[in-house]
Formats: sequence, structure tokens, C-alpha cells
Amino acid sequence: MLSVGYALDLVGARFLHPIHAVADTDPAALTASLDALPWRKEAWGSGAWVDAWGTAAYWNLARAQPNSPGSLDALFGWLLTHVNPAAGTWGKPTDDNRLKMVNGYYRLTRGTFAQFGLPVPYVERLVDTVLEHSADPRYFAPDRQNACNVLDVVHPLWLASKQTKHRREEKNAWARTQLKHALGRWHSGEGMAFSAAPESGNQHLPTLQGTEMWLAIVWYLADLLGSAEALGYRPQGVHRPEPAYLLPTL
Repeated sequence: MLSVGYALDLVGARFLHPIHAVADTDPAALTASLDALPWRKEAWGSGAWVDAWGTAAYWNLARAQPNSPGSLDALFGWLLTHVNPAAGTWGKPTDDNRLKMVNGYYRLTRGTFAQFGLPVPYVERLVDTVLEHSADPRYFAPDRQNACNVLDVVHPLWLASKQTKHRREEKNAWARTQLKHALGRWHSGEGMAFSAAPESGNQHLPTLQGTEMWLAIVWYLADLLGSAEALGYRPQGVHRPEPAYLLPTL
């Protein structure tokens, strides 16, 4: 849904037909599906499901294909009434699940709140949760990072920065450190590896996936620090920083 859809978008094309699995889902069926997701056991998978559903709804809207009346209202209504107010996430973060909780948060908000230009709820608590996770040396110490884990922290912090200055210096300090590490891993003529961990096998070798993800990460880190214009590029496709579609308001 994401890879093919955004690839078409980048070349100015669209799906030839509506995504009927989403267009035909009424609010009751959608909320039942959301209720059935394994939020406590699999926060990343649940967030990815929401990302795919929200993105499919966007593709339908982009080709002037209406979704089921009230379905997007039901989606955002369900999300707003089920978010954890103490953490800003969909679920309760613990030492055992915080990685999947934060990574799932990125997927969920990327395809919904960010894609449709809506503010995220409990944003200061969200910053607290993400910053606590960002200090975990298992994922963010030098030579421990991979593109998914760093992207899934910088994007929520970047998104939150549009709404609050809460703990801004700590966010910026983390961004500076990660930006320095990322820029040092560029291989001339080859790009960047998905993972900085030497023991990660082929993921430690430069690839197209690693390069495109880290270039997006570098942009978000730099933009969080107010210096993205110096890069001379701006992410597009799945990593676009602008809302893709603004829902009508009163």
C-alpha cells in the first residue's frame, strides 16, 4: 500500500481503481477492526495496520473516490479516545515493549495525523515517552543504531516540535548527536547501510533502502535543529514532511 502508492505518486500517477477494502469499510466495521488489533502484544503491527488503512483512505481521496461516509471521522475519533493520556501513545510503554510502542507510534501517526495535517494528542507526554526511549543504549549508542529505530524517534519528536517546545534542548541535543553519527556513515559512491551495527550482516552494507531512509532521517534531524535548508534536498513520497491531504473544516 505504501511502497507502490508513493512510487506512483512520485511519478505523477495514481492507482487505477479505488482501494475497495477501505472505501467500503463503514465506521462500525472500522472501529471493530481497531478494537480487534493486538495493541498490547504487538504495538508496531497495530500501528502499521492503521498506517496502511489511513494511507489507502488518502489514495482514495486523492483520486476523488469517496470513502465510506464517516469512516475517517470514526478513525480519528477512535484514536483520540483510546490514546494513553499518561504516555501519549496507544498503549502503556514498559521496558519490555517501549521499542515497539514508539516504533508503532511512528507508523500510526505518519499515516494519520501527519498525513492529514492534524495535531497529535497529549504531545508533551509523548515527548517524555520518546525521549526516555531515545536514551536506551541498546538502540541509540554509537554503532547500535538502525534506520528504523532512529526514524521512529526523530519523526515523533519532529512532529511534536510543531506543537510544543517541551524539553526542546533535550530533543535538540539528541538530534545533534544522531546527526553527527549519521553523517559519518556515508560511503562515497555507495550510500548508507541500514544498520550501524557491524554484526548485522548485510544490513551493515550500503543499500538503496538504507540510503533513502537515512537521507530522510538526516533531513528530519537537521530540520529539528533548524538547519535543513543547508542540505539542498527535501524528502518526498513516504517521508514527505508536509501533510498530503487536508480534511475539510467548518
